[in-house]
Amino acid sequence: MSNYYLLIAVLIVLVIGAVKGYMKGFLRLAVWFAGLIAVLFIVTKLSPYVSDFLIKNTSIYDDLRGKIITAYEDGRNEAPPEAVPDTGSGDAIDSFGFPELITDSIKTSGSGEIYDKLAGSFFKEYIAGYLSELSIKAGTFVGLFIMLWIIQLAIILAVHIMEKIPVLRTFNRLLGMAAGITLSLVLVWLFFLAVMMFFGNSFGAWVFAQVRASRILTYLFNNNLLFDLL
Repeated sequence: MSNYYLLIAVLIVLVIGAVKGYMKGFLRLAVWFAGLIAVLFIVTKLSPYVSDFLIKNTSIYDDLRGKIITAYEDGRNEAPPEAVPDTGSGDAIDSFGFPELITDSIKTSGSGEIYDKLAGSFFKEYIAGYLSELSIKAGTFVGLFIMLWIIQLAIILAVHIMEKIPVLRTFNRLLGMAAGITLSLVLVWLFFLAVMMFFGNSFGAWVFAQVRASRILTYLFNNNLLFDLL
């Protein structure tokens, strides 16, 4: 049962989104969608600059990299000798237990030549740095999104006129249900991005284990459309 806590939580979020969408109707949620698109557009444009600044001008990158290396080395020390992967091969990446989206991203960001040259220092010199940058990019994206979303809330809360326009009630609410599910899905994807800030952390390991244990969570994680915006 413990392997399905995260799946249950995600399903609850989606169901709540569907119910709230049905109750509010499409017209009201359309305003939220317009704001969501605007926020995502702004965050997408600003996030690379902010994350690049944090990586180059703060100690966050080095701190994250150190924690990831420590967590990896601790895992290797605790594992039996036969379970320790050859860090010079692509199979080593698969052995880390990350969801397919992250594993494929790591593999496609380098080449076989890079893996061969790094050999034993493969993780320290490549994987830790890559995951550290990914953590900062994910954290920057989510942080900017939350900040701009709060600003947008002040505007949206003042918009109630559209709710009073006579429309087909059932049709409006069914569209609202679809909009609510989609909005909830975006929030789930944001959560998955936020989890990427916790590489080398017990919470991150727990979430990845939950994702691997569920086909639904695996599909949602590996098809995160927001990941391409990092």
